[in-house]
Amino acid sequence: MTLLVGDIGGTNSRFGLVAQGDLRPDGVRTIRNDDHSSFEEAVAAYLDGAAERPKRAAFALAGPVAGRAAKLTNRDWPIDADALQTRLGLDHVALLNDFVAQASALPHFQAGETTPIGDVAPSNAASKAALGPGTGLGVAGLLLTDGAWLPVPSEGGHIELAAVDAREFAIFALIRRGFGRISAEHVLSGPGLRRLHEALAAVEGAAPPDLEPAEIVAQAEAGDASAAEAVALFLRLLARFAGDVALTFGAQGGVYLCGGVAPKLLGLLDVAAFRAAFEAKRPHEALMRKTATVVVTSEVAGLIGCAAAVRSDRAA
Repeated sequence: MTLLVGDIGGTNSRFGLVAQGDLRPDGVRTIRNDDHSSFEEAVAAYLDGAAERPKRAAFALAGPVAGRAAKLTNRDWPIDADALQTRLGLDHVALLNDFVAQASALPHFQAGETTPIGDVAPSNAASKAALGPGTGLGVAGLLLTDGAWLPVPSEGGHIELAAVDAREFAIFALIRRGFGRISAEHVLSGPGLRRLHEALAAVEGAAPPDLEPAEIVAQAEAGDASAAEAVALFLRLLARFAGDVALTFGAQGGVYLCGGVAPKLLGLLDVAAFRAAFEAKRPHEALMRKTATVVVTSEVAGLIGCAAAVRSDRAA
């Protein structure tokens, strides 16, 4: 039976159809959310042009999922699975957190859909973890238990993040003023990169720059010293956090950086520095040296993950 899959963000929604016995989507199409007043309308717009009318659906959502209901973090679209079934004539609708879907996809990528950071290859014989900076910081585990993959949702992006040297302490102290604490998401996200850039300027006594994250990355690529330092710090903190996530989930099968931000930073990534920060987890350096770090570059990871989760009956 064909499965309708969707990866739903705040700005765009990507849909596809997955054939029975497969995990990879066909007929993939991206729809601008601003063109539709509700999630139901966006799904209907895709189905109007689809090659066939599926009876089951699974949607990965950038927001919290509570049973049969969900709400996107960055769009006022309340989503009700039962209402979707009724309006669209579907037999069943499954709702997943977007990073549960990302984690579910990890064992199923093809060549060219990932880029390794370092020489260690990921393994499908051990548990894995997915994390990804974006508007926020998503985290999920994928445990291998009794030969089956079990996705584990997490709010790991909100754990406390520690500074480890005097410069980081000074930067974190400035950022902490606005939040009372420093969570990983406060600095390891698009807004977090901007906070790091502004705090670095303040530490140097310079006027705070007014740049969007994409502009900071562009300036770093052009050789601007302050932007390059902000991106380097961001990547070092991301590596340390990825190491913490690996230890938390026992992810000896690999830690995967997912979402749209990490691939855009590959050109600025110092592989040796990233691996050094990732592996510096005394007394487990030897374990960390054997744990792969990977950037996911597939544009359909969320769709693959939807199909994988439903096919395993974990998200139905």
